[in-house]
Amino acid sequence: MMPPETPISGFAAFLTAHASLLESLHLRSNAGRWKVSSEEFATALHRSAVQRFGAEQPTAEAAEGYFQSLHLEDLALACALRRGSESAWERFVAEYRPVLQAAARVIVGAGGEARARELADSLYAELYGLDRRGVGLRKNSLLDYFHGRSSLATWLRSVLAQRHVDALRASQRLESLDDGHTASHDLVFERANPALESPDPDRTRLLPRLFAAVSEALAALPAPDRLLLSLYYVQGLTLAQIARMRYVHEATASRRLQNIRLELRRRVESLLAAGSAAHNGRAAAKGLSPAEVCRCLDYALEDWSFDLASGLAGNAVPGTGEGE
Repeated sequence: MMPPETPISGFAAFLTAHASLLESLHLRSNAGRWKVSSEEFATALHRSAVQRFGAEQPTAEAAEGYFQSLHLEDLALACALRRGSESAWERFVAEYRPVLQAAARVIVGAGGEARARELADSLYAELYGLDRRGVGLRKNSLLDYFHGRSSLATWLRSVLAQRHVDALRASQRLESLDDGHTASHDLVFERANPALESPDPDRTRLLPRLFAAVSEALAALPAPDRLLLSLYYVQGLTLAQIARMRYVHEATASRRLQNIRLELRRRVESLLAAGSAAHNGRAAAKGLSPAEVCRCLDYALEDWSFDLASGLAGNAVPGTGEGE
């Protein structure tokens, strides 16, 4: 099985700069349950930070805000899985293998149960550290690419969908060669194939609902709160600069910003769960289940592009946000 991941460049400075925070996050993640050490978990956090901030060391404030948004318990479980913890793999088989199988059935659709089972099991093998054929160990586990920004379940569904897309593309290339088609034809066919455009049907269905809920929640904020969000997230001012502008202590500005984020999250969750009535030609939408609401929030933590500047001004353009 895979050894604990090796620290990468800048890790020592990272440990020194954020020692107290890292220890707190290790406790919150319940990593001790899987016998994941503080240093091993800190290495996973460092890799996640490098993905988010690049090689530049994040400030204490930026690092704390980012790490607090991560799915820490899922990240700790991924560390244990990579190390080959028997208890962690037992947990994974019991809780996440059914998630893979259910997602595979949705993804393959008319492909049938046998194809769904094959797709799910091939990914399971890669997570365990086998190559795609299931014969021989890979140098790295696929779990090396999980950084905790979304839940492990959401990440697994996304990877599974991409594996399905890869298989479709490989199949289409072979068919194009057999039929004497050119590479340019192959590219056109890929773009026109709905299975390649929308590998995750839940994402396509739920992102417009998330967009509408976030837009409505932002519009309902008092003007001073919208201004604070704009100053910090759109204009890039520091909390110290904002505090001076508002003649308050920096800690006061920080607390207010945190409270606004919490209020926004509660409001968005409430709007998603409540649904909406028909309005201005738009059909009524029933409320989402708790699992669907969680999935929306997971999508928001991934690469969903929401134009916050336009949203704060009430001018956001509806859409899934993908490709923007």
